[in-house]
Amino acid sequence: MKKGHIMRFIRSVLLVVIAVTVVYLSIYICISNSDWVYVFARLFGFKEKHANNISLLAIALQSLFFTSDWFYNHISAFIDRKLERANELNSQIYMGYKAGVEFLIALPKRTILFSFYLLLITMESVGLIDKAKDYAAVIIFIIAIDRVTKIWPEEKKRLREFGSRIKKHVKDIE
Repeated sequence: MKKGHIMRFIRSVLLVVIAVTVVYLSIYICISNSDWVYVFARLFGFKEKHANNISLLAIALQSLFFTSDWFYNHISAFIDRKLERANELNSQIYMGYKAGVEFLIALPKRTILFSFYLLLITMESVGLIDKAKDYAAVIIFIIAIDRVTKIWPEEKKRLREFGSRIKKHVKDIE
C-alpha cells in the first residue's frame, strides 16, 4: 500500500470512529440523563413519585432539544466555524463531528418518537407492560410542542394581519 492510501484510510477510519462516537454519546446522554435527574431529585428530598415526574420532564425537555432543527443548526454552524480554522488532524476530527451531527439531523427523530409511542400503547394493550401512560404523555408533549413551534409563525402572522384590519376598521369609523 502506498503512503497516500494508508493516510487516506487512517483519516477515513478516524472520521467514521468520531461520527459513530458522536451518535452513540448523543443517544447515551439522551437515555441516561433522566436517570441522573431522578437520582439528584431523590438526593434533594423529593418523594419517589415526584422524582419520577421530574425525570420524565427531563426526558421531555432534552427530547425537545434533540429533535429540534434549531439545536442541530447551531451545532453545525459551530462545527463549520471550527472547521474553517482547523489544521489537518483537527480538520478530520471536526469532519467526524460534522458527519455525526449530519446523521443525527437525517434521522427521522419525530417519527421514531411517535413509533415508540405506538409501540408502548400496543405493549400495554396486550399486557407486556403495566403502564405506558407516563412515557406516552412525555412523547405526546414533545410532538405537541414540535407542532406548535412549527405552526406558530403562521398563526402569529394571521393574528397581526387581523390586528391591522381591526385598526383600519376603527380608523375608518372615526
